[in-house]
Amino acid sequence: MDKVQFMILTFTMQADFAEDRIRLDAVDATGAFQSIWYSRRLADRFLPHFAVHAEKKVESGLPKDLLLSMDQEQLRIDRAENPDPPVQPTGEVRAWLAQTVHLNEGPDGLVWTMTDDRHIDAHMVLSEEAERAVLDVFLTTYRALEWSDHPFPAWVRDAAAEPGPVPPGSLN
Repeated sequence: MDKVQFMILTFTMQADFAEDRIRLDAVDATGAFQSIWYSRRLADRFLPHFAVHAEKKVESGLPKDLLLSMDQEQLRIDRAENPDPPVQPTGEVRAWLAQTVHLNEGPDGLVWTMTDDRHIDAHMVLSEEAERAVLDVFLTTYRALEWSDHPFPAWVRDAAAEPGPVPPGSLN
């Protein structure tokens, strides 16, 4: 049986307090929706690898952590000034739990693949800026769920908004 391939165009991340999980409400280019659930265990395991990949892109005479921290703060300012509309699933939505995450370099950027290991693979191609935005959205959601932010490097945690009421995070 072939796996279903879902190419994510954009998503909104939600903190689900009842399930104590993260939910990505994702949409593809055709307008089809899927809700992808993340356990804390899976997110804790893949986020450090995600951050290391983002760090590899830095080329500068400045200290890497300083440059990344400044870039991350500018990204937050830009996203606050130009928020994306949230993904709001309509109609039938396929919901499933991500079991495995793969990160691969592709010709257009980092290919982030989530899979249930049996029936479906969801992919999203991320630019360097989008990689950092994903880290930021995960951090905001972790803090909303009152999870430890230990999987994130200091340059992501620095200058991030303190925990509190958090609107859902979106990424285009």
